[in-house]
Amino acid sequence: MKTNGFLLCILILFPGIFHAPALAQTPRKFAFLIAIGDYPQDGGWQKIHASNDLGIIRQALLNRGFPAENILTLTESEATYAGILKTWEERFVPKIRAGDVVYFQFSGHGQQVADDNGDEADRFDEAIVPYDSPLRYEAGVYTGERLIRDDKLNDLFTALRRKLGPGGNLMVVLDACHSGTGTRGMTPARGTDIPMADPDFVKSTYKTAPKNGDITQFGPPEGVEQLAPMAAFFGSAHNQLNFETRDAEGQLLGSLSYALSKVLSEAAPNTSYRGLFDRIRLEMSSIAPRQQPQAEGTLDQELLGGRLLPKPAYFSVSSANDNYRIMVKAGTIQGLNEGAVLGLYPPETRDTTGKTPLALGTVKQAFPFESVVDLETAVPMESTKKAWVYVREQNFGALKLGVSINLPDQNPVAQQLKKEIAEKYNQVFQQDMPPEVFLIESGPNLLLLGPGEIELESFSKSQRPEQIVEDIIDVLKGYTRIKYLRQMETASPYLNVTFELIPMKSERLPGNRVIEKGPAPIESKLDTQGILHFREGDVFRIRVKNNGRKAAYFSLIDIQPDNVSTCLIPAQNDLEETPAEFRVAPGEVFEVPKPFQIAPPYGMEVFKLFVTENPVDLRPIMNTRGAGTKNPTESPLEKLFKQTYLNNEKEVQTRGGKTANLASGSLHIYSHTFIIDAEQ
Repeated sequence: MKTNGFLLCILILFPGIFHAPALAQTPRKFAFLIAIGDYPQDGGWQKIHASNDLGIIRQALLNRGFPAENILTLTESEATYAGILKTWEERFVPKIRAGDVVYFQFSGHGQQVADDNGDEADRFDEAIVPYDSPLRYEAGVYTGERLIRDDKLNDLFTALRRKLGPGGNLMVVLDACHSGTGTRGMTPARGTDIPMADPDFVKSTYKTAPKNGDITQFGPPEGVEQLAPMAAFFGSAHNQLNFETRDAEGQLLGSLSYALSKVLSEAAPNTSYRGLFDRIRLEMSSIAPRQQPQAEGTLDQELLGGRLLPKPAYFSVSSANDNYRIMVKAGTIQGLNEGAVLGLYPPETRDTTGKTPLALGTVKQAFPFESVVDLETAVPMESTKKAWVYVREQNFGALKLGVSINLPDQNPVAQQLKKEIAEKYNQVFQQDMPPEVFLIESGPNLLLLGPGEIELESFSKSQRPEQIVEDIIDVLKGYTRIKYLRQMETASPYLNVTFELIPMKSERLPGNRVIEKGPAPIESKLDTQGILHFREGDVFRIRVKNNGRKAAYFSLIDIQPDNVSTCLIPAQNDLEETPAEFRVAPGEVFEVPKPFQIAPPYGMEVFKLFVTENPVDLRPIMNTRGAGTKNPTESPLEKLFKQTYLNNEKEVQTRGGKTANLASGSLHIYSHTFIIDAEQ
């Protein structure tokens, strides 16, 4: 049942069979959601924000065709060991019939517990933690009887999959983790590295256990057939924490749940689980950079059997307060941000080309699934409520960062940093919004910590306070910029350009020269989850394909794990290359002439292809850190790139971190992630 190294830091999905004969009955959709964040105080568990997961997941499910009456929730004190099992067996499973679609989620703590049946290589089961299961082992008092072990979960899911049959579908999400202690406490982590086991057992086991631990897998017993098959997605490796993240409103929630809600909201019904996993990895690279999601199972099949309701091509109006203000049924989860310009059209308007809208409106406030829009002209409320809403100008959000200065008020660095922020960057580096970055003292240094408590930079306290403040501001600006770039995503049917990385066989010569020796099998660089891995010195080529309707120009930006970005195409330091060279016609494939070689730093790398209808040169902007050159024909994308550097203090103050809009369909962004491994 298990292989190597991950615990309950996981996102587990069970897809169904998608080429089975047609079912006699229309498949129905059911969901069972459990969230526990406020465990009993005497139980010893850290408070987390699991209930926030259910809000965004529930809405995402509603939007994709799950009826509200079919979504069952169990929260906090309801979710005891007995309460979970009783609800599952008596209120949930009896409703299910063959061919149905079922979604199950647990958000809460996870824990290891001493294996009780000898099926674990590392001698520990993994378990989810109900409300009434305390943290610590106490001989003769509590030894883990109220944990729900992976073996028990497997029994429950196998029985349900048997009932669903091969035409059914089960998707399970466990947003929990076994290792959550030993942190600085800046951002909550889910779970514990304290096993539920006798201390002597722990000591003896850790000496002999396999280094990589076990993966939690829920599979059928050998020889059992006629079950809904499975695929599994894991939110982080066995030695990584599962940190909570913040949504656009600043509330804490599970990083896996947040990434999934965004991907699920945008996924097409024919999206494969491999495509879903790629999108989750991309989202996680921004919101949880210390976590590397994993996947197993049959990934090349449609998400939930292709039974999601199609994503609407337009947005709907949920309410109209008067003739000038409306609420639209879309928000930050769907990529709708403050400043975006929307057009209202009569119902059944399927192509807005050359059509005059009933009115234009600007998003004034965006929530996860809803937005407040102010209209430029009055429209009768009855017409407004029926209107189809399209994005005319998209906005990728404001440049904002919550900053916490955890230093004594009398500290000179704290004083000067607060003064600098108040005078120049108060609209961007905000101390009154939930923090993502923390400045703390650590021995002789000051540390700047990012999401997941990753160390962004260290500053020696022996330096002049003025210099430290200048360096801190520089790091904050760089981090804000890279965070913004990582989250930039948009698709254009006209400029639909993709790319792939082609590994090359190579030989290293004296003087660190490397020569190519032909393509290498892509399988040689893929792990069991289909994730691409490179090592220092590896060589690859880039192949670009235009799947769109128009000829397109492209630029490729590399975002490194250390938050440094460079322009790879055209080459940042090669002025002989021009943007006009990198053009690909519809249906054509363009192989970039020169190869590329992998170099540190190690970790998850992100390549972003920016596709436009006209040539765009981002290199002058990147080489001068946003100053660029005077360009009377500066494109909106070039203007946006300049703004991300936050170097125009006057503009920062007047615009408050707001960025330029881009015409809808004028930009296509295609992203690719891979991992650079350190040499072993």
